[in-house]
Amino acid sequence: MKVPMLLPLIVIVALVCAPAAEATCQRWCGGVEIPYPFGIGRGCYRRSPGFGDDQQDFEVKCSNRTGKSPIPMVYDFEVIRIDVRRGQLRVRSPVSSWCYDFASRTMGEAVPVSYESTAFRVSDADNVLAVVGCNALAFIGSQEGDVDNRHVVGCHAACPGGRRFIAGDGSPCNGTGGCCQMAIPPGIRSFDLSFVDSYNISGDVAEFNPCSYAMVVDREAFKFRTSYVTTRELLHVAGGQVPAVLDWAVGNETCEVATWNRTTYACVSDHSKCVNSVNGPGYLCNCSQGYQGNPYVPGGCKGQCYFLPPLLVLEIITFVRL
Repeated sequence: MKVPMLLPLIVIVALVCAPAAEATCQRWCGGVEIPYPFGIGRGCYRRSPGFGDDQQDFEVKCSNRTGKSPIPMVYDFEVIRIDVRRGQLRVRSPVSSWCYDFASRTMGEAVPVSYESTAFRVSDADNVLAVVGCNALAFIGSQEGDVDNRHVVGCHAACPGGRRFIAGDGSPCNGTGGCCQMAIPPGIRSFDLSFVDSYNISGDVAEFNPCSYAMVVDREAFKFRTSYVTTRELLHVAGGQVPAVLDWAVGNETCEVATWNRTTYACVSDHSKCVNSVNGPGYLCNCSQGYQGNPYVPGGCKGQCYFLPPLLVLEIITFVRL
């Protein structure tokens, strides 16, 4: 008689723990999940207040490539993963290169890298400026508030003793041995990545170091390789792109201000809370302790589910029968 009483409880737990029904919006592109506030197509993503009607903060474009899988794109960056809880985008960031032209015996044209967005900031906690080469100086100049080079971060890579002093695979990028790294200041939403002309590759150096490279890259993902200095390998790895992290936030208000305007407040799920951004203005939404899911959609934060091992379930049923 007691077993039937246990079955409805199991059914209720299964219903509560089941994921919410799929919305009409497309939520996957190229194997990457696109959770709200991001979205593909009009009406499927959030527009942050205060940026103008034409600002499409959280729009993702699902780029269809002929004969290949589609790619999710945000501000010309390929999206690898969207982290709702941390408020981050993991993207592929292009590598800036400057190579020696053996025909003219001079440096060729540098391939620049520029980035600008009102919604996303370069994560200072996760990224570094990395420069690879035996005589390369590159820097980040930011154009924010109509002030050129408001933030300037430079890094000089050198091989003081020539080819035999190029660092080995996995070596730290400390400026010598062909690689350097430099921390990035917080709050950067636009930048230009450039080389300094007075630091370039001579004919003798070009024999073992044909190119210099500069990139904004996830510090944990970038591992130095000797071949990055001695070959053009960095131009061919993942299409000349490296992983990087962008921080995002909703609007430009603090939680204290945002919670007063319920018509624009983004934390709409029950059991959600507001968290101020740590990299620039705005705020994020998190699920309260004991809940998980997406706080940006109604009913998105759900109680954590605990599933019992089959043997333990069998023991419980046996005990109830007794």
